[in-house]
Amino acid sequence: MIKSADIRQQFIDYFKNQHGHKFIPSSPVVPLTDPTLLFTNAGMNQFKPYFLGESKAEFPRAVNSQKCIRVSGKHNDLEEVGRDTYHHTFFEMLGNWSFGDYYKAEAIEWAWKLFTEVWGLDASRLYASVYKDDDEALQLWKKISGLPESRILRFGEKDNFWEMGETGPCGPCSEIHYYRGNDKNQDPGRVNADDADYIELWNLVFIQYNRDENGKLHNLPTKHVDTGAGFERIVATLNNVNSNYETDVFFPLLDKISALSGRDYDSGVAGMPHRVIADHLRMLSFAIADGAIPGNEGRSYVLRRILRRAVRYGRQLELTQPFLHEIVPVLAEQMKGVFPELKQHEQHISNIIKSEEESFSQTLDRGLDIFDKIAGAVHDKKKTIIPGADVFKLYDTFGFPMDLTRLLAEEKGLQIEEKQFEKFMQEQKDRARAAGKFKGVSQEELEWKIIDKNTENNFCGYDKLEAEAQIVKVAVTGEYIYLVFNTTPFYAESGGQVGDKGELIFPDGHAIQIIDTKLIAENRVHIVLKKELKTDDFKERFQLKVKTEDRRNIAGNHSATHLLHRVLKDVLGEQVKQSGSFVNSDYLRFDFNHHTGISELELESIQKKINEKIQNSLPVQIKEMEYKEAVEEGAVALFGEKYSDKVRTVKMGDYSFELCGGTHVSNTSEILYFLIRSESSIASGVRRIEAVTGKKAHEAATGALTLEKNLMSSFQCKKEDLPQRITELKNENATLRKEVEEMEKKILLSDLDRFISSAREINNIKLIAQKVNTTSMDQLKELGDKLREKCTGTVITLAMISKNQPQVLVAVSDDLMKSGYHAGKLVGKIGKALGGGGGGRPHMATAGGKNVEKLDEVLKNIESFLV
Repeated sequence: MIKSADIRQQFIDYFKNQHGHKFIPSSPVVPLTDPTLLFTNAGMNQFKPYFLGESKAEFPRAVNSQKCIRVSGKHNDLEEVGRDTYHHTFFEMLGNWSFGDYYKAEAIEWAWKLFTEVWGLDASRLYASVYKDDDEALQLWKKISGLPESRILRFGEKDNFWEMGETGPCGPCSEIHYYRGNDKNQDPGRVNADDADYIELWNLVFIQYNRDENGKLHNLPTKHVDTGAGFERIVATLNNVNSNYETDVFFPLLDKISALSGRDYDSGVAGMPHRVIADHLRMLSFAIADGAIPGNEGRSYVLRRILRRAVRYGRQLELTQPFLHEIVPVLAEQMKGVFPELKQHEQHISNIIKSEEESFSQTLDRGLDIFDKIAGAVHDKKKTIIPGADVFKLYDTFGFPMDLTRLLAEEKGLQIEEKQFEKFMQEQKDRARAAGKFKGVSQEELEWKIIDKNTENNFCGYDKLEAEAQIVKVAVTGEYIYLVFNTTPFYAESGGQVGDKGELIFPDGHAIQIIDTKLIAENRVHIVLKKELKTDDFKERFQLKVKTEDRRNIAGNHSATHLLHRVLKDVLGEQVKQSGSFVNSDYLRFDFNHHTGISELELESIQKKINEKIQNSLPVQIKEMEYKEAVEEGAVALFGEKYSDKVRTVKMGDYSFELCGGTHVSNTSEILYFLIRSESSIASGVRRIEAVTGKKAHEAATGALTLEKNLMSSFQCKKEDLPQRITELKNENATLRKEVEEMEKKILLSDLDRFISSAREINNIKLIAQKVNTTSMDQLKELGDKLREKCTGTVITLAMISKNQPQVLVAVSDDLMKSGYHAGKLVGKIGKALGGGGGGRPHMATAGGKNVEKLDEVLKNIESFLV
């Protein structure tokens, strides 16, 4: 077998050494420098500025192997993954590019020679496809390859014309297909028909046109070549196998899945769970390594969907405990030579995935049980479609993505009502939007009265806090009036920074409050109460005045978030990336990806370093730059922000450098002081720090000193003795608690005979089913152990109520365990009956539930769970 690593390197070396291409490393699969994409989905993504003419390439030819993810939008292969042998959510795209250098003849010749001369593919099995009007490419294929016209096929725009978007660079393309079947009479009609025997290996795109807004094509002054070859498909083809999964790209992962599940991989339908899990694990690992994280929105939700699909397929292999994270080290070791970021972030990736698995596992069993009831009801009614309301319930209550419910439905021969589901989703979004005071008001919801259509909506608030302005348009909705001015010093809420508040001053001097400023359809909209605006003469000139103290505090907090971002990378590691922020005049909130909790020592270090930067009086330089130039100089670009060609950069000394449109101090000394108020987890792998600066920090510090004085008075000790006295009190309390627990345990274990005598016998099996007066699972387990030692032929079920929720332990005596009774399976059934779940080892296992009112009934009918 030819190693995949060798094939990748041969491709790179062929173009690099023989044809003068510059090797460009793969860009991250999370495209932080391109906010228009959820994921990098093609090798050309990082070269888009060259094709768009936004910048000139420093090198005329390039080659690389690009990490790609395709799980949404136009390029979405999710439903095919595992069903066939050649579609993936994550894959590598081998590519070579020409930026105004060589063109069709060279691209075709080099691709043909690599396939037939270097890699030795059988030319009689190769097909070329061209765009229906591209006679030039057809003649080149005939001349270079010697292929007969019967194997040079013309196709239309759907298959052989590439476009970057509705407008912009585009052009015809030529694909190379390989026949890997055994029929001597090949059928060219099956090319481009999604036939596994006629597999597409390479696409050569010739960018020669620009499409204008009217759809008309114009010749580009400079022509480019953009090619993409499917690495996994090529590896399978060169090794003469019909499945990408039967190569060393996937063997290590499939072997690990087999070892974890105890089920050997099957290349047929039975192996679908192995294939899906291996594919999804690759996608998750590469995305997390490049900074993505599972969550509830956008790219994060895509990761969560993929992870939950993989967990569900694990259940088909009876993998009921978290297992995906155990495969990560195998992938990291396998890929460390070409993609070292996986090895570098191996523990981080494993921790994130494990945490997500554990979180989902808590609701999966219950959700599956509900799904079975829903599907059963549909079958009982002799119908085939699951209502959208039920699909939404599974999503909203149990976290089932729609495609997971669709998958479950297909397994039972059912479909789902997707349009109705989308309707419920939209209603939920509408409710969330209505819950905010001004959130979600869109351009479409406002009926604008145009006062002056020829004036612009300029922002002058970086330099001024007051300005004379004229109203451009006005809208009235409910109790609020929305005003747009030709110029304004008011910052509109964006980038995590709240909108400014202040005054709208009339020509006669009286003023009303501007209670918020929002960005709606690129308009800076000032919001005032309808009852306060007593005029309809909107052609007057007004004075706009920002609330100065608020703006000063906001600027200090916003600048502090930049310092915090940089310091977190210094203290916790460069993998830390911002995942959200909120800045107002009172405090700042900063969310970032980091799996583990942050120690007190680390928090002290973070706070100390930030205050050092404040005390060092770093100058804050605000500068407009070309986007590409700013990123190349090291400016941090955040996904979710829309950047134009010109961007605003904020640089604090030589320490922090970010793209940002917010308001900032002119020197870090103006922040005065930074104090962390709290640190917590807000989602799997996402931490949050809340902090205060300036006067608020001073007030918090003063409050802390007052508390310190009160504690010194209460303990009657000096300041330096406080930690010891508090520790002594905690230890004393722990000792007393332990003594109480020991006393409770002695009382509990002294009553073993009562538990044994309570047993009832069903079909020669003794059943002990009792509620226990304790809230300690450890005590319950110890009681279960003692009863197991004294009993034979017995199933023991002990229950307690902790925090108003039922907790259950099942223990099975050794003789029954050898007869096939399994505590983990029994307790799982009991947990479901109590509205929860559980599991464990054959001799002893635990479960938890939510329905405490059902506990007595479950214990009374415990024999029903033995069936």
